[in-house]
Amino acid sequence: MIKNKKAAFGLFVVIFPAFWNLLDFIWSVFIVNGAYHFSGVSDLVIPMTVAIISGYLLFLRK
Repeated sequence: MIKNKKAAFGLFVVIFPAFWNLLDFIWSVFIVNGAYHFSGVSDLVIPMTVAIISGYLLFLRK
C-alpha cells in the first residue's frame, strides 16, 4: 500500500485511463467483433476526468 496520498492519486490517474482503453479495446475487438479506434475525447479526456474526480474523492479528500 502506498503511504503517500499524492503518489497514490498520481498512479491512479495514470492507470485508470490505461485500464479504460484496455477494456474498450477488449469490448470492441473481442465482444462486438468491430474495429478499435482511438478518439482523443472519448478515450483520453473522459477517462482522465473520471479518474481525477474519483481519485480526489478516494485519495485526497479528508
